[in-house]
Amino acid sequence: MRDFSIPLSTDTSTAAIGRYGYLAAVVALLVALLYIGFIVTTDNANLGTTNGLWKTPSVSAWEHGTAAPLDSGEFLYLPAYGFLARLIPDRLVQYGIQAPVVTFRKMAILDGIFGDLASGLVFFMALRFSNSLPVACLVALAHAGAGFVLLNSINSEDIIPAYTCFLGASVCFFEYLFLRRVWLLLSATLLFALATLFHWTTMPPGMAAFAAVLMLMMYRTKSGFLLGAAWLFLFACIVQIIVLLLFPRLHIPIWAVLYPGKGSHAGGWVGLSREKIQYLIIGIGNYFCGANDDASYRTGLQGSHLRFVILSWIYFVPALGASIVTLFSKRSALALKYLAVFAIALLAAGEAGAFYSQPQDPQMQIQPMFATVAGLIVIGSRCLACRPTLRRAIGAGFLAIALANGVTNVVWLRRDRGGDSRALRDVHELESLFPWSNTVIVCHGFEGWITWQYAVERKGDSKAFLDRSFHLARPFTTTRDISGQDAAMLMRSQIDGAFAGGLRVVAGALWTEAPEHFIASLTTVTEESQARVYDAALRNSYRLGTKWTTAEGPFVELLPKERAP
Repeated sequence: MRDFSIPLSTDTSTAAIGRYGYLAAVVALLVALLYIGFIVTTDNANLGTTNGLWKTPSVSAWEHGTAAPLDSGEFLYLPAYGFLARLIPDRLVQYGIQAPVVTFRKMAILDGIFGDLASGLVFFMALRFSNSLPVACLVALAHAGAGFVLLNSINSEDIIPAYTCFLGASVCFFEYLFLRRVWLLLSATLLFALATLFHWTTMPPGMAAFAAVLMLMMYRTKSGFLLGAAWLFLFACIVQIIVLLLFPRLHIPIWAVLYPGKGSHAGGWVGLSREKIQYLIIGIGNYFCGANDDASYRTGLQGSHLRFVILSWIYFVPALGASIVTLFSKRSALALKYLAVFAIALLAAGEAGAFYSQPQDPQMQIQPMFATVAGLIVIGSRCLACRPTLRRAIGAGFLAIALANGVTNVVWLRRDRGGDSRALRDVHELESLFPWSNTVIVCHGFEGWITWQYAVERKGDSKAFLDRSFHLARPFTTTRDISGQDAAMLMRSQIDGAFAGGLRVVAGALWTEAPEHFIASLTTVTEESQARVYDAALRNSYRLGTKWTTAEGPFVELLPKERAP
């Protein structure tokens, strides 16, 4: 056990956990007040993404005791959030326009609570490594105001509880190495198991980061291998025990958790293409500043979006560089070397997974980009050795940067305040213009209003929703590597089937926009060349009839080619 200890300049007593824990709790409380205040006053629980809204019917079912199928990629998320949502009275989240379903607002409140816990854990880790209250405060401030951390903590997205559990596991893991207390190793393993069960995508990067630390330890003692093997076995046992205790009738095996079915049937969401290089630049480039979830790399690298990308990369490069220099420097403290290798492995594994999936997605970037937070801890710790005048100047400069960035992100995200109330009004307008009983809407599939129709108008009835809503991106998201020509054939068969059934067909995408815009919007799920074939095959397949201008953009009626408008 002694071989596993990390020499620190800070207090290594068990009592320090309690002392630092109180300070971390205060930081978490302050961040919670800011996050929850933002959520309530902004009235937009779906900033940047409506992924949380897609899950609202399922969470609501668990909330009201009617149950629902589990999500194989996040076995714990739906039942846990359903249970926690019961603790928040509906009347407390009926701000803005009164909504028939308020579960998505409760999900945002819960995310705000998990998000503030995450910043509290970051503060604790920074304080333990640096033994400096100013450094810990600056790092926690930078983390709480970072674009994707802020975004995922104030919307109804589903990644933040897993991310928080991962941070808790990281804190406990390092505390075990500091203090050599077995209960800390058990806590780290339990929290990492919970992170996996909340969102399985956090497991591979986290596993790589922990493994990198253990491999570095093996230079000091070969017992590091035994510790790693024991920890991995314990992790698998805890995961299996949790799912057996919570869902005894389902008999879920461990491999179904570690590699869920949704991971092997991800369609066009996964794969390699050259367009993803641009999306990786955008994803990293919105983590710290901007928090944009760009569905088109063209818009993501233009105007104010490009400025945010540049600013985030200016933040990213020194933070990562500090970890690399620390890892290979002979003068670096051993504790900082462990933190540096943890950060580098986390980033490498996380970005590899993001590149294979959706590198611009905020939920794919929030965990690997924690490496920059670790880099800030390294920088802050090394700056403590500078002269007092230089140290104060660096601290004042970074305080100004962190504050300015946090305020910029808040102002940028506040531009969409009232979005939930507007969306509810807009879907009612679309329902009156295009009655569900006799109309099919052809859309891109990524529009926010589509999610509102599914969650509110159709109340989560997937079959009824898909019978009247044809998504142009769906052939690519459901069938990996499908060609543009085959995708067009599938879409034409759906539209022609609607005509044969006597239904009116209305389009809100492709036929209402320029080809280049539509093609670029599909490059998150297919190569641009296939998107171009798809567009060309569909664009002239139908005649255009009546046009409408709505709050959600233009719509046009599609007619069979042989029938004049």
